[in-house]
Amino acid sequence: MNKLKTLYIALFIAPLLISACSNEDEFIRVEDQYNLNPQTEMAKKLVNGTNLFVHIKKDTSYTVQEGLTATEISYVSHTGLAKKVFTFEVDLTKPNLSIEVSTPNNSPQFGMQQMTKQATFEDAEGHKVWAGVNADFFNTSNGTPQGIVYKEGLAIKTSVTDAVNTFFAILKNGKAFVGDQEDYETVKSSIQEAVGGRVTLVSNGILVTQTSPTLEPRTAIGVSQDGTKVYILVVDGRRFHYSNGMSYEELGQCLKAMGSYDAINLDGGGSSTFFIRNQPDFAANRFEIRNWPTDNGGMERAVGNGILIIKK
Repeated sequence: MNKLKTLYIALFIAPLLISACSNEDEFIRVEDQYNLNPQTEMAKKLVNGTNLFVHIKKDTSYTVQEGLTATEISYVSHTGLAKKVFTFEVDLTKPNLSIEVSTPNNSPQFGMQQMTKQATFEDAEGHKVWAGVNADFFNTSNGTPQGIVYKEGLAIKTSVTDAVNTFFAILKNGKAFVGDQEDYETVKSSIQEAVGGRVTLVSNGILVTQTSPTLEPRTAIGVSQDGTKVYILVVDGRRFHYSNGMSYEELGQCLKAMGSYDAINLDGGGSSTFFIRNQPDFAANRFEIRNWPTDNGGMERAVGNGILIIKK
């Protein structure tokens, strides 16, 4: 009898432990009933503005701060693959809401550090970090980013790796800007904050033709035509029943549907990180990663720099 009781307890507890240690409840299963009925405003934009969605398993939206809305969507794509995306919509017209660049230890020196750690060096009363994502591709030996870096109006790095490098910037007038190297020459004297990126996804409201069909975890960013709205998307990947990543073409479709007039791809793969602040105080665990980084089964990767959303 004791053996049977022990077996029953083991069978009952084991699934709970597995569930607690993973995002298994987000898995797409064959028995799921297909339903394309988006609930959140962001999901509606994506469904109506792309041809990528055939089934939404779950979509939720929440206000992190006034002017900062996060949305999480689990869905089946038009190719029959499970996907999980995370988005931020940032309204820069809201009082005291801003976007800043983070670096390891808040230093002008290059290196590598987890995004939730980078956030702690920027986080203070009157300057609270409420959300963030990873940013530019970087040298994995020393953390040197591929593209430009500006912090608080200071040009830390102005060189780029090659002709593909692009950038996201906050200008001194408070508006957001996405551009290529030709655009950089035009606006460089007006840059307050900036990080580099790579592939252009949307340019002047038009999707840029892509040639690579590869699906990967991605981080991408776009801006509205007037520069007052910023759209950020992270998609998880490399886990079949949970999420399989996106191609550049899919990423571009999503950023355009979200409202981007210009958009670029940032560093992805194991670097893709999407986090929020889950409490107003300064507890050690105040920053919560919402996505599933691919390194070591969900461990946050140390990256070269990032983008932080701050309430002053």
